[in-house]
Amino acid sequence: MLQTLIMQNENRTEAREQISLPLKLDDGLNAVTLDISASGLFFETDAEQRLGNLIDVEIDLDTPSGPIKFKAQGKIVRIASHGSRMGVGVELLSSRLEPVNLNV
Repeated sequence: MLQTLIMQNENRTEAREQISLPLKLDDGLNAVTLDISASGLFFETDAEQRLGNLIDVEIDLDTPSGPIKFKAQGKIVRIASHGSRMGVGVELLSSRLEPVNLNV
């Protein structure tokens, strides 16, 4: 019942998929996604984040066509305590996929 009430008060526009992916933050720190959708993501980190800040994120993905990077900029719209870690909700403002050049 409580979970239903919480979901009704959220502003999500896309269904989220629960998936754990390594995430690189713009400050060079690492995090792990808990869920992701076309319009946002939620991750856990040890690094302090601030509500309303813009953040750049990067996720390395393996695809049948080879590795790609998902790069995005978003706005931090939610902060939650997750034990000793910080849960961070991000509304994606822009995103792109970039092929990874393996010949470097």
